Amino acid sequence: MPTKKMPMRDLIVLLPGIMGSVLQKDNKDLFALSWGAAWGALTSAGKSLQLMKLAQDDPNGGDLDDGITAPRLMNDAHLIPGFFKIDGYTHVSQFIRNSFDVVPGDVFDSTKPANYFEFPYDWRRDNRVAALRLKTLIDTRLPQWKERSGYDQAKVVLVGHSMGGLVSRYYLEKLDGWRDARALITFGTPYRGSVNALSFLANGYKKRFIDLTEVLRSFTSSYQLLPIYKVVKVGNEFRRIEELNIPGVDSARAAQARTEFHGAIQEAVESHQNDADYLKSYKIVPIVGTRQPTLQSAAFEGGTLTPNEIVPSENEEDQLLAEGDGTVPRLSATPIELSEEYRETYFAEHHASLQNNDSVLADLSNRLRQMQTNLSQFRGAA
Repeated sequence: MPTKKMPMRDLIVLLPGIMGSVLQKDNKDLFALSWGAAWGALTSAGKSLQLMKLAQDDPNGGDLDDGITAPRLMNDAHLIPGFFKIDGYTHVSQFIRNSFDVVPGDVFDSTKPANYFEFPYDWRRDNRVAALRLKTLIDTRLPQWKERSGYDQAKVVLVGHSMGGLVSRYYLEKLDGWRDARALITFGTPYRGSVNALSFLANGYKKRFIDLTEVLRSFTSSYQLLPIYKVVKVGNEFRRIEELNIPGVDSARAAQARTEFHGAIQEAVESHQNDADYLKSYKIVPIVGTRQPTLQSAAFEGGTLTPNEIVPSENEEDQLLAEGDGTVPRLSATPIELSEEYRETYFAEHHASLQNNDSVLADLSNRLRQMQTNLSQFRGAA
């Protein structure tokens, strides 16, 4: 078994999911796995976290003038007191750097050519904002790396956990990132949405002394995580979220997220099917978490939304898919156009831990190694 670091010719970008980047306000930790942030939440009864509430957003990336920035990724598994456990990205980052001969770079410093970047972003905002920043990063750093390495065939490999896969997807399909990409590897990305997001908006999100209900409702990203398919049962019929008046859910924002974000991606995918260069470009590798109880749909009656684990289908056999990673349903972790391509790899793991699972990382390593080799040379015919 090889133990030597393998040369990495391509450029790798690691993108976290929602709540996977530290948020600072005026250069002080606001949402982070730091004592300062935790102490602020504890001593203010969670009021410090209310500062994360979005008053406005701009999909074109305009500055919100709220003093909030995302300087770095979250570290590995820590507990936010009274709130929740976060599995961060230290382990997967170290694994990549220990397995491959990469040059780590800084997304905020363009003076040093590099081919491994961790991409923090403001996960409250419209995912199109992060996608635009990702394009700027790659448009600058990939040419730098090609010149520094002397390998002019270098491409970008995006490794996205959860919502980080959606950011990557928009960049690849809508911002023409596919021209520079070799692969998109996703860990539990909700390509078709998550019922958890709907439940948080409709029923609130409160943990002990911390109530983030109104904060989450303000996030553009919360709406871009909603299921895009008919998921809410009213009477005997499943309906789309924006077709209903669900308390706590802004129907207009839900419709906008489905059409202007997810719909725009899907339209781009379909239009690209006639482009021969696109068809020879990047590949998507979905890594899917399974064997965990996972919300699949919801019932809406008497003004109350009740999530459940019933797949929104009249086909009884489809209920065999009533599982997932505890956050993202199995049926959502695969892009629509790959529904019958069978490219997925399945692991019995929770959503927050997929990117740190040793078996998942071994699979990631094998895939990255394969991308750095040319097997077409090993053939019988001349």
